[in-house]
Amino acid sequence: MSELNILVCMKFVPDANLLRADAATGRPDLKPEQFRISPFDENAIEAGLQLVAKHGGRVVALSLYSLPPPKEVVHKALAMGLSKVYLVRDDERIACDALRTASVLAAAVRASAALENISQWDLLLCGEASADEYSEQVGPRLAVALGLPLVSYATALSLEDRLLLAERAIEERSESIEVVLPAVVTVGMEINTARMPTVLQIMGAGRKPVIELALAELTGLDIEQLKALPVAEVHEVFMPPSTRQQVVIEGDNAQEIVTDLLRRLGACGAVDF
Repeated sequence: MSELNILVCMKFVPDANLLRADAATGRPDLKPEQFRISPFDENAIEAGLQLVAKHGGRVVALSLYSLPPPKEVVHKALAMGLSKVYLVRDDERIACDALRTASVLAAAVRASAALENISQWDLLLCGEASADEYSEQVGPRLAVALGLPLVSYATALSLEDRLLLAERAIEERSESIEVVLPAVVTVGMEINTARMPTVLQIMGAGRKPVIELALAELTGLDIEQLKALPVAEVHEVFMPPSTRQQVVIEGDNAQEIVTDLLRRLGACGAVDF
């Protein structure tokens, strides 16, 4: 078998550990420096790197963005072991739902293959969902758009020549699946533990290529037709208002503390007795 050409679809998402809401509006404060690689996509990158370590080849990432990702986050992806990263710029945020995103990614997959002088990618890996929206639709829709077989929710991957062997766990059973490459596979966090690159590796990753493309550069993508597609819109995201009582419950023993706590909860209507 010739060396593998693996493409990972990667999304930059707000870091839940750093995300804060605006005190006045309750809306999330989305600063670029608060973004990270979606954890599911880190597992997809790791899965690709493990296959390449055994069978040879390379792993490249593809990402679609409207807000430019921080350079250090892109460098972290490269430091994990990626050969290069393709960034597709969507200034108007036309790809605002799973259907449009998959349509743009399909065109970007073909464009990146042409730029790499290959007929097609052997394997496309996606996180089973993104950490911000968790729609679980982009991977399956991408497979449909490209006319490729799909294996979703993979928990283990191996290769025998051009035959991909996958294990997956679904609600009431486990399955073993065989599929001939090329194919699209979505993975969850159960498949592996993504490697953590060192600071030196991240700094050195700046020498690896990052290729930026605009939507208009994607051959075969009709932007007006894309805009005409049905769209699922998110009208508002906000944190519900909350107030803290900031009451300290004290007592000489546990019984007194519990009694006082229950009395106060009952008085404010938090608990019905």
